[in-house]
Amino acid sequence: MSATPAEMSPEATKRLNNIAKFWSDKLRAATTDADLARVCFDRARSAAVKAERGGGNKRAMHELAQLLAAWAEQQEQAEIVRRTRHSA
Repeated sequence: MSATPAEMSPEATKRLNNIAKFWSDKLRAATTDADLARVCFDRARSAAVKAERGGGNKRAMHELAQLLAAWAEQQEQAEIVRRTRHSA
């Protein structure tokens, strides 16, 4: 279970704020949806690597892969449904 901000040490809070600022700056700099997706993917991959290396979640990268695969499958299914409806 994760600590809430009220339960974090000042050092942990500062680190979390620094991470949030780092990614927020990158998100604001994104000029296209593709840039935005790349930044979000980079953030998720970075978090998964840190979780695995830190020993907190040895399956973090696998869990990220499962989430991405499920999202992709939903998009693929929706596209097939759209194409089927338009060709009928």
